[in-house]
Amino acid sequence: MAGFATRHSIHDDARRQRIADVVRQIEADGVRTVRLGFADQHGVIRGKSFAADQIGSLFEDGMTAPSSLLLKDLAHRTVLPVWSGESTGLAGMAGIGDILLIPDPDRFHILPWLEDTAWIQADIFHTDGSPSPLDTRGIAKRANAGLVKAGLQFHAGLEIEAHVYRLADGPLNASDIGQPGTPPEVEILNRGYQLLTEHYADTLEPVMTLIHETCDSLGIPIRSLEVEFGPSQIEFTCAARPGIAAADDMVLLRSALRQTLARHGYHISFMCRPAIDGSFASGWHLHQSVADSEGTNLFTPAEDGAMTDTASGWIAGLLHHAPAMSLFAVPTITGYKRYRAHSLAPERISWSHDGRGALVRALCRSGDAASRVENRGGEPAANPYLYLASQMFAGLDGITAEREAPPAAADAYDDALPRLPSSLDEALALARDDAFVRDRFGATFMDCYVAIKKAELASFATHVGDWEHRAYFAAF
Repeated sequence: MAGFATRHSIHDDARRQRIADVVRQIEADGVRTVRLGFADQHGVIRGKSFAADQIGSLFEDGMTAPSSLLLKDLAHRTVLPVWSGESTGLAGMAGIGDILLIPDPDRFHILPWLEDTAWIQADIFHTDGSPSPLDTRGIAKRANAGLVKAGLQFHAGLEIEAHVYRLADGPLNASDIGQPGTPPEVEILNRGYQLLTEHYADTLEPVMTLIHETCDSLGIPIRSLEVEFGPSQIEFTCAARPGIAAADDMVLLRSALRQTLARHGYHISFMCRPAIDGSFASGWHLHQSVADSEGTNLFTPAEDGAMTDTASGWIAGLLHHAPAMSLFAVPTITGYKRYRAHSLAPERISWSHDGRGALVRALCRSGDAASRVENRGGEPAANPYLYLASQMFAGLDGITAEREAPPAAADAYDDALPRLPSSLDEALALARDDAFVRDRFGATFMDCYVAIKKAELASFATHVGDWEHRAYFAAF
């Protein structure tokens, strides 16, 4: 009998050729174990390991996994009522039925920190053969397909800030068991407030080398590594990639660096602002451009200071949809604490040619094939697929609706400018009630994602934090 992939026409001839190449590489390199992973709603990789000699059957029949993995909050609690009926309306999900993970042969990597082990990314299908509308990578693919249909090519480059600490953990104990448990004990690696200071870069060289080597071995096109503003804070950039490749890079990069650095006694965190004294908030600046079908950058103006119609429409789309799309650029409670005036982070909805306080920074110059716009609003904990999809949906709408960018802001923190959402619950409400967001991301996905984020907010609301304890415990 034909397998699942054949019955549902998942692999075309080009993919089957790539599958054959993967099988040959596994045999040639002596790979014994392959990890099959997928990004959940938060952009966290989940998956299983299997014997490498089973790779052929996995390409054809996939690997099953509990469908509840698509319905969990960050503490791994299933937040939708899966036992009481078909809560999502999707095939096989009632009672935590199976989803099927089908490996993508273009996302195969030998893992440099393990012997005889490879990793391959999966796309998610339901048991009736339909691609899952809850697969965030699938949403990004659909957003990119809309651009391709319009004769456009999307490119994105990563600029990411993160914190790297030295692990100081001892043995696990009862307090580490929980949903969530206690975070790891860490020590800072430098004093902070040393932006681009060379002698601090030298002290961080062991970490920088590990990051560089890991990216190189995984084919992630890293460009630069630098000392950032806060203690133990670094920044790295990656070259622009077409379609959703930058999101693929980010998902793998976060997971790979967590594993590699932990093996050398470090902990890297992509949390926006750790609760460690002196910490400076981390952002994820997403550089993006659009080319025509021949590869010509449509953001490159005829003269400096000018703006092409395509760039103007794209920026206008990003700004118009920014309030509701903030949910996907900044999906955590902590991320909104970065939005402060005069902090090198945006607080209001505006654009500028080169100002670092604006939400959108247009780096478009005559004759520069790398002309692009930079969204400075995201956080490094965002699901990369949802973040990129939000930009593609909004930017394309700006072009097709023939929107025009407003005048560039002279002061990105001007009180007259509209504000970005100031909290996760505000962003969630805006996205939930936005017809454009619901249409582009899909009603089923939005219902589930909103439920997950509401559960996250509810959990936070019941927690007594440090500020409350300090303010009330002695006073009353």
